[in-house]
Amino acid sequence: MNHQDHLSMDEAKFQSQAQRIKAKLIQAKKADRKFKVFGAESHKYQLNNPISIEQVTAIEQNYGFQLPPCYKTFITQIGNGGSANAHAAGPFYGIYSLQRSIDELDGFNAPDGVQRACIIYPFIPNDYWQQQLHVIKNNDLTIEEYDAELARIYGGILPIASQGCAYINGLVLQGEHTGKVVNLSFDHQLPTFTFEDNFLDWYERWLDEVISGKLSNRESGWFGHTVAGSEKQLLEKFFISDCEEYKYHCLEALLHQANISSKTYKILENQYHLNNADLKRISLQVIANFSYSKAKNYLHEYFDIEPEFVIKLLYWYGKHKINEWIEILHTSTPQFKDAQAFRYFVYLLEESKTNYVQIILPFTAHANSEIRATAFYALGSLNNKTKKTIINYFIAGLTDSNQQVIYEALSALKGITDSRLLKYYQAIANKITQEDKYSNLLYQLNSCLIYFKLTNKTILNIDTDTYIVKKWFQFWKKY
Repeated sequence: MNHQDHLSMDEAKFQSQAQRIKAKLIQAKKADRKFKVFGAESHKYQLNNPISIEQVTAIEQNYGFQLPPCYKTFITQIGNGGSANAHAAGPFYGIYSLQRSIDELDGFNAPDGVQRACIIYPFIPNDYWQQQLHVIKNNDLTIEEYDAELARIYGGILPIASQGCAYINGLVLQGEHTGKVVNLSFDHQLPTFTFEDNFLDWYERWLDEVISGKLSNRESGWFGHTVAGSEKQLLEKFFISDCEEYKYHCLEALLHQANISSKTYKILENQYHLNNADLKRISLQVIANFSYSKAKNYLHEYFDIEPEFVIKLLYWYGKHKINEWIEILHTSTPQFKDAQAFRYFVYLLEESKTNYVQIILPFTAHANSEIRATAFYALGSLNNKTKKTIINYFIAGLTDSNQQVIYEALSALKGITDSRLLKYYQAIANKITQEDKYSNLLYQLNSCLIYFKLTNKTILNIDTDTYIVKKWFQFWKKY
């Protein structure tokens, strides 16, 4: 089959799909009359008239790029933008008109970016992505240099829709992945491709999930960020694929099912026993999501391999069984590199109602500032008598280089009237006075100083070595 025959087959497929999409648009609007689907209130399932193929050709020639046939079919046969120049019906806040997409190039990947080669691809490793961002993140660039870097990084991609905030959808215009939709952000987060083969498949999937009511359910997840399909379809896709990353996402998508069958449990258990670390982890997560009792033995086994991951699973799916894990968590406390895992660890300890102060104390000096801050947050739940016995740890927190750590240490010290703290409070008060960037500490500082009958201003005028806090009855004494 030559290229022209293949192109004709694709065009015939897209023509048929366009007719199907038109019918489904009517069904979607009926299914979501109250606009419960995210973004529907914005586009209201409306589309402007299609643009002519002649107009598209003129725009392509003017800007020096070619639109993929799948997207060209959409704007020439279904709709080009929404009514009154709003976004057309589509995922999130809707699909831009072609002219709006071109207008959005300014500030996204520079006007000539669509003419560049696309360096982004599915399952792009974060290390590679950070290498691509190195110049733009670590150099003081001129406007021209910055635009050139944007054009290189996001080359060959046309912005086609807004997800809200800094997030958008882009369309790949050239190369191996032409026609595919990619999730991007203006703050340069790791790009992720949608799982459909092309724009029309992605758009039709959105319609199917609107019509079925799936996207009206807040538990359904963010549209297009998971593999589509029923439990059976997801497993079929899993076994057909040779791509390890795709296989992972097929199993991950099972988390959004209402339940899974006993056959699927056996498949997941088999995948857990295989050597692939990522498939082992996601298989364990899916089992734990649907049945803690089936996952229990595997969780204990995997705790020796990756305790931080097991702690996350316990937080998500096993809080009701946390008392079974208390002795292990107390005697085999992980070293922790993952700040989120440590935060969940603290929450689990709090849930258990056990005395965990000695476990937490070493983490107040951890190399990771997020972990240090969480450790002081955890110490905040101790009674004041206990806090006074570990006052030196809090002093270390008050002199920390990280503002969030200082904030959490202050928060934990409310109600403590230990004079050893005063000179450190005074130093913080000086920072607040001199630099606005410390202003978020002001409330917490004054919440501590009120117990000394001081404020962030009055503490600047005292000798912290000799200051004595008067008891309430001493104010009535005559001198």
